[in-house]
Amino acid sequence: MKKKIVSAALSTALVLSVSASVMASSPTESVTVGASGHSAGAAAPRNLDAEHLNLEAREVVKYYSLTSYEESEKEAFVLNKGEELTVFVYNSGFPITYTVYDADGQALGTYNTYTPYGRIFTAQKNGPLYVQFKAGANSSFVKKMNFSAKFSISR
Repeated sequence: MKKKIVSAALSTALVLSVSASVMASSPTESVTVGASGHSAGAAAPRNLDAEHLNLEAREVVKYYSLTSYEESEKEAFVLNKGEELTVFVYNSGFPITYTVYDADGQALGTYNTYTPYGRIFTAQKNGPLYVQFKAGANSSFVKKMNFSAKFSISR
């Protein structure tokens, strides 16, 4: 029993240290390698794709800062058919929505970020899914609306 607890603690510490070292290398993007990852250490690749890492799940946290009515660039996530993209937004109450587009550029839907849960989108064919954020009117004295989004790709 003690070995399992120590093993779990070491595994968690390893994931946290990989996350911290990658986060330190880029102030606007954080990459986390899951416990099933085979790549560990400070030299973790910034572009996580199936050719370089044999992972069941890949995730990245991105930070955004938008003014009223501003749109972010479309974020592309290349998926194989059947893979899932999970979008979870950490929002402090700002009027922000996001739209998800399929590989053909067709909008799958627009969602607000006030929900306490993420949304899962399954690729219907090989190719990218795109996510774009849009800020609404900000009536507070805050000029920039800062928030982060976690994107996870899983099989």
